[in-house]
Amino acid sequence: MWQSYYSNGKLLITGEYAVLDGALALAVPTRLGQHLRVRENDSGYLRWTGLDEKNNQWFEQQFYLEDFSPLEDQIVVDWKAETSARLTSILEQARMLNPQFLSDAKGIEVETLTEFNRNWGLGTSSTLINNIAQWAKVDAFQLNKLTFGGSGYDIACAQSDSALLYQLEDGSAELQKVSFDPPFSQNLYFVFLNQKMNSREAI
Repeated sequence: MWQSYYSNGKLLITGEYAVLDGALALAVPTRLGQHLRVRENDSGYLRWTGLDEKNNQWFEQQFYLEDFSPLEDQIVVDWKAETSARLTSILEQARMLNPQFLSDAKGIEVETLTEFNRNWGLGTSSTLINNIAQWAKVDAFQLNKLTFGGSGYDIACAQSDSALLYQLEDGSAELQKVSFDPPFSQNLYFVFLNQKMNSREAI
């Protein structure tokens, strides 16, 4: 039987990067997000499959359950090695936060489905972190801090059903749900400029 998890994507309306230094930011969750579903088996490995918004497979990799390291003979391109290493890191940190996470699993199959184009910058990382945190029963903000870093506003969006005001005070997140429905909301459009930033590098 599959266990299913879901997280919303994000848009930061005000406070880009300045939110890291304590600026008050307005953020909204998007209607599109990412699904993660999990089921147990007897394979002896963790098999991870990633599907895009058209339900096409873009990633597949098997990992050892003992330390979440990838089976090296399956890696043939650099981007796959980078993606596999990132997943290993997230799963390792999730187990550090919850030592019982997959501690006695005999085999696991994981499938992710992103509802938006991964190049749009709507939160492929934050939705993944929040989904894994739900699965591992750990705090998503802590898991994010240990892996991707950043202010955490995107994690707040992943968990929210409304717009929110987000601010860091002495390193702690303060958030307040608000209504974001300006008179011109019917004339707001998302335009992808093909200039997606790498948040880790930008930070």
